[in-house]
Amino acid sequence: MRFKPIGLALAAIVAVSFVVSSFAQPRTPPREITQVTGDLYRARNGNWYTAFLVTPAGIILGDPINETFAPWLKSELDTRFPGRPVRYVVYSHSHFDHAAGGAVFADTATFVAHENMLRNMDGRYPQMPGDMIDRNDNGVIDREEIDIPTNTRPGVCGMGPGFFDGIDRNSDGVATPQELQQHIVKPAIVYNDRMRIELGGKVVELVHPGLNHSNDATVMVFPAERAAFATEFIADALVGGNARSLPSACGPFDGSSLAEWIKSYRAVEALDFDVMITGHGSMFVDKALIRETREFFEDLRREVAAGMAAGQSLEQLKGSVRLERYKDWANYERLRANNVEAAYRNLLTYR
Repeated sequence: MRFKPIGLALAAIVAVSFVVSSFAQPRTPPREITQVTGDLYRARNGNWYTAFLVTPAGIILGDPINETFAPWLKSELDTRFPGRPVRYVVYSHSHFDHAAGGAVFADTATFVAHENMLRNMDGRYPQMPGDMIDRNDNGVIDREEIDIPTNTRPGVCGMGPGFFDGIDRNSDGVATPQELQQHIVKPAIVYNDRMRIELGGKVVELVHPGLNHSNDATVMVFPAERAAFATEFIADALVGGNARSLPSACGPFDGSSLAEWIKSYRAVEALDFDVMITGHGSMFVDKALIRETREFFEDLRREVAAGMAAGQSLEQLKGSVRLERYKDWANYERLRANNVEAAYRNLLTYR
């Protein structure tokens, strides 16, 4: 696979579960900027994180996160790094709680993403996380399509209170994809497999790991800093201080087969870095965590598949598939049975 070089001359292009909506946050979440290493930084908006690399010619930024955080971040960057505007915004994926707000950087920045992000913004019902699917195939987002996962597993799946009313901007009882994505700037440059950004003598490599929480994921790799940035499929929104946490497991794992999830982790394991900055969770992680998460999915798939082959019902599987190796992980008691059910439904769908 060959990296595609681009330069400054090129111009203008939601776990799994969400605890706080990008459209309706009850209060300003904690915000801060911390140095990761050298000229690489992480910016925080509550439990949502992004990364950026400062170069002499400007800044390469990951997700803008949302339309209230992005202006704060721009002000901070202008103050801390005068004369070095954001030149690139690289989307980790198209979900609105990470991708909104980039318009404040549009005067100076080129927006970059995996090519599937354009498909998710072409007016059709986009790939959505957390079992928020087009249940009646009418091409718009109905209140029930938000409320069903939200009310089934509150605080884990779906969205927060008032979310639907926030995206139904004309109050007609349905939300179109355009209403949902109103604050997302479309990417002007897209790539398929890998891409390379060079700016001010520094390099960022973009890698599409495959299908997982989204179908348009990008991992940003910072070779000189031996670091990477990725969201959601590495650590979803329930992850706090302990990155070893069972997945939220909403729906049959976001519309991607377990085999594809596992391939995504292997793709990240093959990358050359030491430190992973995640889109959620207060701690940095390393490849050991990524390997263990891949092994969790492998163990989950194997044990559930074996039970199904033996003729066990879903309820029997919830009792028999214990995943004992992971009993000390965060959310084990809360989410084990949900992961079993999600794997069962995934294996029924993607045989």
